[in-house]
Amino acid sequence: MRFLATLVIVCVVVALIGYVARGPTSALARALVAKLGLGGMALGTLLADGVQFPVPPQFYMWLAVASGTPTGPAFVAICAGSLLAGYVGYQVAELASRLAWFARVTKPYRELLARAFDRFGYRAALFASLLPVPYSVLCYTAGLNRMPRRFLALLGLCRIPKLAGFYWLVHAGWSAW
Repeated sequence: MRFLATLVIVCVVVALIGYVARGPTSALARALVAKLGLGGMALGTLLADGVQFPVPPQFYMWLAVASGTPTGPAFVAICAGSLLAGYVGYQVAELASRLAWFARVTKPYRELLARAFDRFGYRAALFASLLPVPYSVLCYTAGLNRMPRRFLALLGLCRIPKLAGFYWLVHAGWSAW
């Protein structure tokens, strides 16, 4: 339910911004894209998905849509930033899980996830990706539990349709007026 509410909120907020302040926000988006480029969108998304930076990936989607940036390159940049954030988060969490005190604290959670993985295999990644849990948290959890890299790859593959859905919602909201 929370995930569906988030989808509606994203679309409505973008539609309201497009209705109330289309001219100024389009100019701002064009200026930011001119200054930051696709690399800035990728870096912003990496920060958003990697360390829960307060500016969400949907902001960079809005920048692309409102500035008239071609969808393909913008979407690839946003996906690259998000997937790289997941990989970095996984690596950092995996390294942290090797610290003795950290391993003791996270042991019950690792055992719980190990049982779920033993029972459901890679379907556990598909199920987890449908939960209203941030992508970064899923990647941290996979790293902390030293899940196989294929598990992380599956999480990443599941991330791309979610990003595409959000991109479509941002575009639909912006185009509503």
